[in-house]
Amino acid sequence: MDQLVVFFQGILSFFAPCILPLLPVYMSYLSQNAKSVDENGEVKYKRSIVMLYTMCFVFGVSLTFFVMVIALVSSNSLLVKYNQVITIAGGVFIVILGIIQFVGFKFNIFEKNYSFMSKLDMSKMNYFSAILMGFLFSFSWTPCIGPHLTSIVVMAASKADRMEGIILIIWYAIGFLVPFIVLGLFTKVVLDFIKKNQKVFQYTIKVGGIILILVGLNMVYTSVKTNQSTTSFEVQLKSETDFALYDQFGNLHQLSEYEGKSVVVSFVSTWCTYCEKELDMIQQIYSLDSDVVFLTVIQPGNGDLDAAGIKQWIIDSGYSFPVLFDTDGSVFRKFNIRGLPTNYFFYETGELNTYYPGYMKQNQFQNIIDITKAG
Repeated sequence: MDQLVVFFQGILSFFAPCILPLLPVYMSYLSQNAKSVDENGEVKYKRSIVMLYTMCFVFGVSLTFFVMVIALVSSNSLLVKYNQVITIAGGVFIVILGIIQFVGFKFNIFEKNYSFMSKLDMSKMNYFSAILMGFLFSFSWTPCIGPHLTSIVVMAASKADRMEGIILIIWYAIGFLVPFIVLGLFTKVVLDFIKKNQKVFQYTIKVGGIILILVGLNMVYTSVKTNQSTTSFEVQLKSETDFALYDQFGNLHQLSEYEGKSVVVSFVSTWCTYCEKELDMIQQIYSLDSDVVFLTVIQPGNGDLDAAGIKQWIIDSGYSFPVLFDTDGSVFRKFNIRGLPTNYFFYETGELNTYYPGYMKQNQFQNIIDITKAG
């Protein structure tokens, strides 16, 4: 759902007041080598040439979004620790941006359009100059599409999983770039249509403001609701969190016996591709960090391999950490497992720090372990 929303926001950003009026200017540069006039005086464009230059232009614009992705990947681990606070604050901020855009308040930071045209010699268009033009123009648009772009960055930064945030930015970029590709395919038709319906497109700003308000409210509501259910679940776990299961070697492991050490309990299956990726990561950390106890729980049968098959799978995969067999599924039910993999992180006191449903990248996984160990 988030991907669809940001994709639509990307499309709306294309109709921002600093972009739409200048489309004929952009396209005149990109199509100047493809433009011709027939014997009747009608202007025509060679579609293949326009499309090639447009794709180079789109690639240049995409570089800006790539820079944003790099910045997001490099985000501090505090984003993980204070994820809920960031999400709520970000949601409120997005609502404010939506109100600003809907009401039509003017702020220089969102209205200023930096012009790079005077610094570029576009008299002879080529593939490199098309890429350069896209890259530089994208920076000039950034302040103008500020509300939408800022909301996407806030949403992306609020995701505990960095990859989810990166995917949101990519979907926004796709939404923003698709109209340019359509423009390259149907240059004359689209430009004529925009010219005739310029007043209608002004309402896209209002629509965009409403979408921002709804997105922000949804972020706040979802975060508060998740916190309430998490708090309730933590209370339940603190009172009945203990379990005792046998591992692949026949050794009994009881969660309560590891009080005094940080514990990571991971729920996995043999058929889950992301589980295997995460287990490979756990094996790496397990072999280097003896201060953390890793207990991996799996349920034989019930759609998975039987106990013998799982033991062989563990050997073939080269896992040496304890894999606990939840033969009757009672521990899966106790921990309310609804998706795989799911990880629970316990402090040395035995209290739950946090739990995370879904695949976690190594830096994210390690960050939460470090926070758990710090107490």
